[in-house]
Amino acid sequence: MDILQLYYFMNIVECNFNLSLAAKKIHISQPALSQFVSSFEKENEVKLFFRKNGRLQGLTEAGEHIYQYALKILSLADELNHVIHYESLRQKGTIRIGLPSLILENYFSGYFPKLSVENQDIQVTIVEQGSHALRRQLIKEELDMAILIEPTMLDEDAYEQHIISIDEMVAFINKYHPLKHQEKITWQDLDDYPIATFNDNFMTHQLVTEQLAVNEINRPIQLTSSSWAYLMEATHETDIVTILPRPIVKHIDQERCIERQFKKPIPFNFTICRLKRDKYEPVKDHIYNQIIKFFYQPYEND
Repeated sequence: MDILQLYYFMNIVECNFNLSLAAKKIHISQPALSQFVSSFEKENEVKLFFRKNGRLQGLTEAGEHIYQYALKILSLADELNHVIHYESLRQKGTIRIGLPSLILENYFSGYFPKLSVENQDIQVTIVEQGSHALRRQLIKEELDMAILIEPTMLDEDAYEQHIISIDEMVAFINKYHPLKHQEKITWQDLDDYPIATFNDNFMTHQLVTEQLAVNEINRPIQLTSSSWAYLMEATHETDIVTILPRPIVKHIDQERCIERQFKKPIPFNFTICRLKRDKYEPVKDHIYNQIIKFFYQPYEND
């Protein structure tokens, strides 16, 4: 048997010996599939199937033995195809990973350069966008994987998703701000001050907008930008309250700006996502799992 014949044989068995169903599954005509069975048994002088009234009923002892070998060979052939694709991927250079700039700067600034140096035959392409834009690109399969702010709004049946970091949103204010004396602030405390956050291309904007609505804060978001540095600068000479993910705190000028947590904070969790497949390309699967391991490692050491 060649690989194609093994594939036909395996599908006949998996379709419970129903030639019509098997033919439909592998996109050939039923007469052609029936002819394959007859010709193979005649040419090789071996009976693969028991028959009753001309219909296949099950495997003979020889058929069962050959079927087990067919499964092994087809599995190896599938592995070979993955190896070929892996080598092709190494030569072409293509893993496309999307993530927001904030997450790239605060969590991956050292990770991806090291990954590239250690795997010089694999090109890692980083796409920086807000979560909304990245979600669209992932759905269109323009990305191999994406790191998205929760909620991802992806179909859980269609996408594999792993939370890799749990944090929260905080308020940044200048050191002379009227709210500076409060250890934690409420959402109602914001009613008297201009509010700033990322623009509406970012999930952060949606989360802040929803929280303001839930707490019946009528003041609209006054200042938006895609640059956290600009938004932080905006707090220095004004009473603006800038709401951003907590990890930014390590970048602020603590001589001019302070951080305040909310009593009821907005979660800032992010998730690595990819389209669910029966089998993944080895290199892409390796990188995906390495990213998960990279984030889980600190917790294992605690």
